[in-house]
Amino acid sequence: MIPHKAQAIHEQKCKAWQISPSFILSNGWVQKCMARNRLSERCRTTELQKDQDRLIDKLIAYILQVQRQQNRHSYSHSDIISMDQTAVWQYMLSSTTVDNVGEKSIRLKTTGHERSKVSVCLTAKADGIKLKPFIVFLGAKRETKQLNEEYKNRCYVASSVNGWMNEDLTHSVKQELAQAKIDPVILPCGCTKYIQPPDVAWNKPFKAKVTEKYNAWMAVRAHSFTAAGNMRGPSHQEIIKWVLEAWENLDRGLIICSFRSCALTVAPDRSEDDQTHCLKEGQPCHVGQDCLASIQQALKGTCATDPFADVMLLDVEETAPESSLIELSDNDIEVD
Repeated sequence: MIPHKAQAIHEQKCKAWQISPSFILSNGWVQKCMARNRLSERCRTTELQKDQDRLIDKLIAYILQVQRQQNRHSYSHSDIISMDQTAVWQYMLSSTTVDNVGEKSIRLKTTGHERSKVSVCLTAKADGIKLKPFIVFLGAKRETKQLNEEYKNRCYVASSVNGWMNEDLTHSVKQELAQAKIDPVILPCGCTKYIQPPDVAWNKPFKAKVTEKYNAWMAVRAHSFTAAGNMRGPSHQEIIKWVLEAWENLDRGLIICSFRSCALTVAPDRSEDDQTHCLKEGQPCHVGQDCLASIQQALKGTCATDPFADVMLLDVEETAPESSLIELSDNDIEVD
């Protein structure tokens, strides 16, 4: 935010003084500016999340399920797809701010849109090919048709009463999967931040790019205000442009690595099991690596037939609690 605002002020002054802009921004300038004005970066604090040992059993069961599917069908990387929805807030409250050195507590002024969100469903293949994002706005039924016409070749736009993919949208996706003969693998509840490519690798850099676009919009654009004096949030067209640019600029190599880190494209002979990110040394569930190896050794050569061969998606949905089918958490873990 500081570099964008400083650049805008410099250009305004140069225009008023009728001189050519000559200001070059850098991280060093920002640090020296903060030091001169006795400013420091402050970070929001959140309650520490505690990992539970029972997650290891869920993760191992999921990895074994993926391996069974891979051994059965020998999917190519172009046939393995991962998708997840994540929230893009219309006011992206930063986790840090700048204030005078020594201040104990700081009040943050907001635009009032920090609770307004847009859901973005990102989808990509294991070979790094990115598919069209699916964007869900809160309400906006009247605009949906117009937005789809405007961006029909780049994304899909829908609306719902809560801004998330609701039951109607989710049901239509399941029907499309069945018609396209795509085998779904459902992540256990609470495991997405450990073993799902979007949560593990995509969402954090994607949101960082969207936030960068938002900061530029906040610092440079001329904003309109309501009669009560509240600043209006960005338009739906503006948000779609941010989402598309951030998704297009996301590194393809990162996407390819994320599938391997989440055990989706590791070698079928299990020689690459140590590349699963959540089971690496130093990760919260690293003790699951030995457990997974022991289970695989016990299963090797003992099962003449696959006991899960006849299990269908419907069977999983009927036996699993509803809360385990859609995981709304959006925590990030960086991939090595």
